[in-house]
Amino acid sequence: MTDRSRCDQLPRYSPRVGESRRTIVDLIRVGRLDAELAALVWLLGAHSVPVHVVPMAGADLASALGELSSDSALVTHGLGGSIEEVLRQPVPLRPATGAVVVTDAGGRVIAAHLLRPPLRDGAGHVRPQAPGVLAARVEADDRLEHFAWGVMPEVAAELGLRAGDLEADLADRAAFLQALAETGPGDGEALRKAIRAWHRHDDRSH
Repeated sequence: MTDRSRCDQLPRYSPRVGESRRTIVDLIRVGRLDAELAALVWLLGAHSVPVHVVPMAGADLASALGELSSDSALVTHGLGGSIEEVLRQPVPLRPATGAVVVTDAGGRVIAAHLLRPPLRDGAGHVRPQAPGVLAARVEADDRLEHFAWGVMPEVAAELGLRAGDLEADLADRAAFLQALAETGPGDGEALRKAIRAWHRHDDRSH
């Protein structure tokens, strides 16, 4: 049985009033980000890639992503309203590599970037690489446009995965999260249990 078919058997979403700590599924439901970006950041965190969320309005998102990471300490939260402002922060106030997720004053993701390690050229000189764009919000129709395909080969190499396997994993995670957002329970702990069950599946598959 697929993850979507399992989720189709769950009761329709009924919001819980006053729930204090939102899950990544709750944030998808209210439009802070979409399932595709959530799946990508989840996969990176699950492989111990640092994730940095800015500015302080992204606290809910940082907390939700910390629950998905292999090490919640790798998900950090700091200052800055753009990738340029983040890069002006010294390490370790921001990670040297990893994902940077930028939110607006309402906590919606407006952009996500990949901080890439420097490269060494043929002469032995170390040269920095510009951040790669993972997603950016299109304000005209209030949606995230995705550009992660441009860095997928290097992400796959960094994680020790084949590009095809990485793409399949991302698609599975996105479908799982979207199904939970559409048909999953409204109770936060029930959502966490569903995601933890995927974590166990994920651990067995690596």
